[in-house]
Amino acid sequence: MYIDAVRSALHSIDRLIPGPSLQPDAVSLLGVPGFASAFDVDIAAMASAASAQLAAGNSEVDASRVKSMMVGQVLIDGESVPKWADLSGYYATSNDRFIQFHCNFEHHAAGVVSRLGCAPTRESVQEAVLGWDPIELETALIGDGMIAAYLRTIEEWNTHPHAHATRDLPLMSVTQVGEAAPRDASHRSRVLDCSRVLAGPIAGQTLASQGADVLRIGAAALPSVEMCVIVSGAGKRNASLDLRKAGDKEQFASLLGQADIWIDAYRPGALSGHGFSIDSVEPGTIAVQLSAFDTVGPWAGRRGFDSIVQSTTGIVDAGQQAANASQPTPLPVQLLDYATGLLAAAAATKVRAHQAVVGGTWLIELSLLRTRNWLVGLGGPHTFTPQAPSPVEEAQVTMESPFGQVTVPAPLSGSFASPPCRLGSAEPTWLVR
Repeated sequence: MYIDAVRSALHSIDRLIPGPSLQPDAVSLLGVPGFASAFDVDIAAMASAASAQLAAGNSEVDASRVKSMMVGQVLIDGESVPKWADLSGYYATSNDRFIQFHCNFEHHAAGVVSRLGCAPTRESVQEAVLGWDPIELETALIGDGMIAAYLRTIEEWNTHPHAHATRDLPLMSVTQVGEAAPRDASHRSRVLDCSRVLAGPIAGQTLASQGADVLRIGAAALPSVEMCVIVSGAGKRNASLDLRKAGDKEQFASLLGQADIWIDAYRPGALSGHGFSIDSVEPGTIAVQLSAFDTVGPWAGRRGFDSIVQSTTGIVDAGQQAANASQPTPLPVQLLDYATGLLAAAAATKVRAHQAVVGGTWLIELSLLRTRNWLVGLGGPHTFTPQAPSPVEEAQVTMESPFGQVTVPAPLSGSFASPPCRLGSAEPTWLVR
């Protein structure tokens, strides 16, 4: 039943991506992750990981590596690195429901405190939240550019205008957007990774672990979460450019012009606002665009993270009800981020092989919301008992790095060619190939 469900999901994924078949029936699953959830997280986790493995020519999927990857534990010199800032999390509201704030970036925490007019402590924030209508507070904070989510039920989400606008979107869209000659796919792929936090970086790291030259580009002025930099940074190089500067903009254009695959996972419109849209790529490029709430509908381009999408769309409330819990109960891991990143890597690899035969310039579109809809479509919610997952020790790897001795999840197969590096530590140039 388990392997049949994974293969069925893989067949559905395979049909969405042009190119040589992933051969879903050839997949070999080594174990089961064992995630406790109201939804079929095991199936989604293994199917997304298997898609990336099969696209790279590897039919084995080790559940222990998938589990450790998605748990995402990071140790520095043996000490665990926190995943959440103090003010991040859920707060009770005046209507006996909950609202979530994502405050891992300092300016998001400051914005929440400023809007509420309270002290920067959980106790003060909680007291201030109770004085607001939760929908009005969510709306006000989103208007401020902050990250907040009222915990809707699935039924409430299903009636929302954005749910109506996006419910029929496929798990991913793959579109030929231009004519181009086939490119030689036998050499090492160049991947320009323009992303931060998790889904996009995981896509880049997965491609790096499969042999690509992955160059991550960010702006030094943008905030970052060190844990995310470490957990998704092995195997790739990290450089900084400021697209507001003419010289840096010219250098970015040169890098993009030589890239085989371009991961654009910044907020929709961020890079196109600097003149770098799908229309600006060199013919034959594979562009991969990832977003939170997608690029269509009334919330097109809305900021968000995995946990925020879960809260907004009813996943967290459904988990709480299915577990008969007193507190919000999200998925056991950031499944939306990891699955989206793995699916992006699979699609990029498969479409690159397809492009080498038929040519063309290609656009691949994914979002955390599409992945959420796919997960819900697999089944659930089911009654369950929550249990915090732990990484599998044998599926962790310890390396010396600029951060100290780091322990991070191993790649799906093989090993990383290099440890995580600090932001801006590499030159913004391609390796010789």
